[in-house]
Amino acid sequence: MIPRRRPPAAVPPAPGAKPAALVAIPPGRCVTLDVRAAIRRGKEPLDEIMAVVAGLAADQALVLRAPFEPTPLYRVLGARGFAHWSERHADDDWSVWFYRGEPSASAAAPPGAAAAPGTLDVRGLEPPRPMVAVLERLETLAAGERLTVVHDRRPTFLYPQLDERGFAHHTEEPEPGLVRIVIERTAR
Repeated sequence: MIPRRRPPAAVPPAPGAKPAALVAIPPGRCVTLDVRAAIRRGKEPLDEIMAVVAGLAADQALVLRAPFEPTPLYRVLGARGFAHWSERHADDDWSVWFYRGEPSASAAAPPGAAAAPGTLDVRGLEPPRPMVAVLERLETLAAGERLTVVHDRRPTFLYPQLDERGFAHHTEEPEPGLVRIVIERTAR
């Protein structure tokens, strides 16, 4: 008996139906911003995204093209009254529509926002607030003490700051949208 070969995996599964509020927005009222190349070059596009969002009229939507699903933005823009709908074209190619509507559940305060001692939860904060909060907290850390930072993404601009200041650190990502960075002040 010849084993049956599985068909090649389809490029991503089809998304759910577009929400009616989004369908009602004419294509000409959608502003497209493609940040894929900037992110691949290591650039943080949040300022550019927020500038576009600030310029949107009430009847406009932002169509963001990104190399990953930008889940941290769901909370940030949800707090400003934007709903979202995403479409995955490939593993590294997403389109996400941000439009005015009912904020999604992911816009709510993250669970565990009241963090345990020795833990700093910076999920949902707009850059550079997470990095500032971490660096301020580290000022009070004694040699040998640890701080666990809970973040919604890998803070690529924080790592060089930690290295420069002599902190040891390691990162784990147990699930998409949840990143833990354990930081320890080493003896000087």
